[in-house]
Amino acid sequence: MSGKDGGAARVVLDANGAFDHVAPGFGIPPARIADLADRVATIVTDLSERRAAGQLPFYDLPYDDASIAACEALAGELRDRFTTLVVLGIGGSALGTRAAIEAVPADLRAAGARRVEILDNVDPSTLAGVLDSLDLETTVFNVISKSGETAETMAQFMLVRERLKALFGAAGCRKHVVCTTDLEKGILRAIADAEELPTLPVPVGVGGRFSVLSPVGLLPIAFAGLDVRALTAGARAMDGRTKSPKLEENLAAFHAAVLYCAFTERSTSIHVLMPYSDRLARLSEWYGQLWAESLGKRHALDGRVIETGQTPARALGATDQHSQVQLYVEGPRDKLVTFLRVEEHAADREIPAGFPEIEALACLAGHTFGELLNMEQRATEIALADSGRLTTTLVLPRVDEAAIGELFHFFAVQTLVMGGLLGIDPLDQPGVEAGKRLTYAMAGRQGYEGLAKEVSARADAKQQRFIFT
Repeated sequence: MSGKDGGAARVVLDANGAFDHVAPGFGIPPARIADLADRVATIVTDLSERRAAGQLPFYDLPYDDASIAACEALAGELRDRFTTLVVLGIGGSALGTRAAIEAVPADLRAAGARRVEILDNVDPSTLAGVLDSLDLETTVFNVISKSGETAETMAQFMLVRERLKALFGAAGCRKHVVCTTDLEKGILRAIADAEELPTLPVPVGVGGRFSVLSPVGLLPIAFAGLDVRALTAGARAMDGRTKSPKLEENLAAFHAAVLYCAFTERSTSIHVLMPYSDRLARLSEWYGQLWAESLGKRHALDGRVIETGQTPARALGATDQHSQVQLYVEGPRDKLVTFLRVEEHAADREIPAGFPEIEALACLAGHTFGELLNMEQRATEIALADSGRLTTTLVLPRVDEAAIGELFHFFAVQTLVMGGLLGIDPLDQPGVEAGKRLTYAMAGRQGYEGLAKEVSARADAKQQRFIFT
């Protein structure tokens, strides 16, 4: 598999660790992947046709120069007026943004970088801690909800709106809020129109977990000082490498085929994403939503009950070599581990020669900490292979906006191909909607009285003998 795009090496997939020549007795025979070539070609061709018909608009977000420019311009205006932007959003409205911002720390961003806080939960302690720490005079709030019916986000907004109006009045409140929502309909759109709040659109047909390269993510990412042009250029570069229906020319489709074979034939029901970089830890959280919400489905496309999906798990190298890897090496053979390896670590430094008389320490001297981290990754990869456990590795030349953009697009395409192989719809999330409805029922929303009675009945059905006080 080539790691070159236009002559410049970027993110590379090394899938050797999933095959039987590396993990004898349990690895996948290469011929089995080859057997999937025709199915994958059909899936990729179908995705291409649906894209051309406008049915998969997330694919083209990195090419939407007008939207990218609008986000850059608004972020620039906000940076001139505010020092902090607070995202009020949850799930896809928060995870990708946090992944990108934490991947590129402030000292590596452009001049004029600003603080971004992300409130993606309603834990009152966290909420109070963040809000009480803010100078509201220099803070702007970005409320993100396509429909305005995300209970967590809208509850946060109501609290913030009350505080802002008390301090600045209705006119002043408008200067401290930007809404990212549906262009035409929904509760938040109606509120924004009625209160004359500035808005950015959530693109039609783009689900939250696929929206990071839309205004949902680009406004706060640009406010934080990241180069959104480099971010979207990285996604475009990966798009060029994931279009081919030929399995050997499409690294995202190839990885999906490997994961599918491991899942269906080697019972690897858990996919562990294990970056060897603290800066990529949040990317694993974003990936967790993408993989779980897209693939965890009760029904196949033909209506059959199949209850499928591969569980995403997060680990961090080298930290979790000392907490989880024992399980991965000697526990159930139900995991495939994908490493994220970084070749060039920022702010790297050499380990000094402090104890030349102690061989266990002397051998470390002269190596850099980045080299040590990469030795740790390779050691874990080999230890897993020796125990017949499956791995793959994505290699980044460095952690920057372009590489993050590549990974965003790679994982999105991989997810759609995996959905095609599983025979499910990776774009819906009916299981999430049930929880939303039950929450509104317990809150007393009109029209949800029947569900509220069901909730009460469930509480009454609990037996005291299983409750310990």
